Amino acid sequence: MHSFVTAWSFPSLVFGSALLLVACGNSGDDGSEGAAGSLPTSSGGAENAGNGGNSTSSAGSDASGGSSSSSGGSDGIGGGSSSSGGSVGVGGNSSSSGGSNGSGGSSSSSGGSVGTGGEADGGSANSGGMAGSAQGGTVSGDGGAGTTGGSPTAVGGGSGMAGSGASGGTAGSGSGGDATGGGSGGAMGGSSGLTNPVPSQGCGTAPPADGQATIDVDGTTREYILRLPAGYDGTTPNRIIIAFHGAAGSAVQVDNGDPPRSDLDPTGPYFGIRDEADSQTIFVAGQAAGSWSSSDARDLDYVRAMLDRFESELCIDESRIFATGFSMGAIMTINVACNLSDIFRAVAPMSGSLPSGCSAAGQHIAYWSSHGTNDTTITISQGEAARDEFVGRNQCQADTIPAEPAGCVAYQGCDPGYPVDWCPFDGAHEPPPFSGSAIWAFLSQF
Repeated sequence: MHSFVTAWSFPSLVFGSALLLVACGNSGDDGSEGAAGSLPTSSGGAENAGNGGNSTSSAGSDASGGSSSSSGGSDGIGGGSSSSGGSVGVGGNSSSSGGSNGSGGSSSSSGGSVGTGGEADGGSANSGGMAGSAQGGTVSGDGGAGTTGGSPTAVGGGSGMAGSGASGGTAGSGSGGDATGGGSGGAMGGSSGLTNPVPSQGCGTAPPADGQATIDVDGTTREYILRLPAGYDGTTPNRIIIAFHGAAGSAVQVDNGDPPRSDLDPTGPYFGIRDEADSQTIFVAGQAAGSWSSSDARDLDYVRAMLDRFESELCIDESRIFATGFSMGAIMTINVACNLSDIFRAVAPMSGSLPSGCSAAGQHIAYWSSHGTNDTTITISQGEAARDEFVGRNQCQADTIPAEPAGCVAYQGCDPGYPVDWCPFDGAHEPPPFSGSAIWAFLSQF
């Protein structure tokens, strides 16, 4: 555990100019001046990025156990309130299922044959029909077992959601359902399905104020910017996205959404991702100590120290920690993917290359990357080499299919839950114009 010194508001620090080492032998951009009152800008260095992509699992098939038909009338569903199961009553409904794999009635169940929906007990106050046979009750009109259904007006009760598609989530056993027939849901899982949040120990504690901050990392004062979502309540686990600036940028540039280089257009805060994000996403802009380094562990230690602090002071979901970055910040992002894949769920580098210290012992990690086809600072072949590292780690096939946005591809056969998407685009050394929406779509599926 690192010892930390915190200052949530501080004057900008000014670093001396430093000659930046460029990963993979690339020539670097000249550092640009930072915004007034900003954190220090980095000088020199190369620029980087990468790729990923994933298919999104659906929430599940029709989860409601009942139909859109009104319940409990003379031609009611699942038994009227006091009448027989309905003169021509239907136990689930004529078209929708009583709930997939649920307890409230089968997909084609009827409240009994015409006129025999169970006579007076075509559905007791606690039942909505059993799943067993094709009928909501037995032929003799028992109507259903004890408490498996819904309320007297329930439409059969339903099971929970079953993850569809590749997610293969477990089918919810369902608790029956209320008047809408919905039962309790089953967990979703599978290749790209959601998992239950893993709350950090900081859940339930009063959060620090967001904004500029410092942290001690092995005796060196480092900086970052923290942005909490407007709806942050300290009790709901939030995903967290750490963004790394390029050689000519700074944490302030990333936080403001200023151009990553003077000749480029603004991206929007956090490369446009923050404008797309939901109310349960925390953003952090990292600040290099001169330039990001992959030749030693100083910046990986910096990332670990920040996460130690965030896990103790914030309510984050430890299973949903992500990184993104452009240029030299993309190299830093790939460095994280290479060496901290036991902590990070997915990364999204833009215009990056493999760092010099990419561990051969790294695990698989979901990977999205982009690269300009006309990039002369970090060539697209270098971006492809980084991509191929994670195609191999994630055991993907060489085959690809088109992905969103247009021009992107998704590799096939990857380890379940660890896709690789690749987004080349017509551009130079710059973030793609679709960075915000595409990266958010990729990261938010986990």
